Amino acid sequence: MDIRKIEYFLCVVDEASFTKAAKRLHVSQSGISQQIASLEEDLDVTLIRRLKNKFELTEAGAYFYQSCREFVNQYHMIQKKTREIHFRSQLDINIGYAGPIEATIIEPLVSLIQAHYPDLNFNFEKNSFREVIDALANRSMDMVISYTYDLEKSSDVVTIPIRREPLGLLVSTQHPLAGEKRINAAAVAGEKIIMLNPDYGQKSYENMIKCCQLDGYEPNIIHEVATCEAMFLKVDANSGVSFFSKGYVEKIFKNIHYVELAGTHHIDCIDLSWLKNNSNADIPKIAKLIQDNLHKLF
Repeated sequence: MDIRKIEYFLCVVDEASFTKAAKRLHVSQSGISQQIASLEEDLDVTLIRRLKNKFELTEAGAYFYQSCREFVNQYHMIQKKTREIHFRSQLDINIGYAGPIEATIIEPLVSLIQAHYPDLNFNFEKNSFREVIDALANRSMDMVISYTYDLEKSSDVVTIPIRREPLGLLVSTQHPLAGEKRINAAAVAGEKIIMLNPDYGQKSYENMIKCCQLDGYEPNIIHEVATCEAMFLKVDANSGVSFFSKGYVEKIFKNIHYVELAGTHHIDCIDLSWLKNNSNADIPKIAKLIQDNLHKLF
């Protein structure tokens, strides 16, 4: 059965009009009518009961619509995933990473790899903390760069520390702390905190709460968001404050100010990891290259 016929049928039902569906799909109305008639012939079922100036779904048509809505969504997900797998299969090495670290970590690594291995076909792919760790486990990524807390402690995983530095506090330029360069970590007590939700990275979420407690207070979490970008936008709007590393957000968002936290337990711990039994011959040379140049890069 042609998936295009099904998509035409779904569009007609969604738009409640053959004319509107034809316009949305950039085809003629007669063309879309022919496709649906052909679909009904394939199924040997009447899906749409055509009335004067309108139509209605038959009972079979209503069932087919609901079932095919899920089917088409799944089909496109499978199609996308299949293309991703094909793309990755053409690579010498595929490296996943989490968080907005393009400028501070990924860009220097790209330049380093290109300088030493100009013919290497490599790729950096961004995902959530959880997705990156899953990708390492299922081998869709050869290496990953992620926060230490989200990595499983396993003898099967080899890890190189990339960055270790205290986190600071992101505040809006409208926030009372915007005039401060450095405050005591315990002074964050009572502030409205914006955090990434547990789905983004469960262990990082739990560690963030633990670090607040070690700094002497229970975090007053008012927003849990799905992405770093959403977190930054809420800080920018002065909806609360957030913890993050220095040198990235405040350069992009003019209304965000970075405040150092004296004595904080919030540490930015980022590692490069790969599976010990991964047979990709490019992994050892990339790992050694990065390790040998860490002092120059970060």
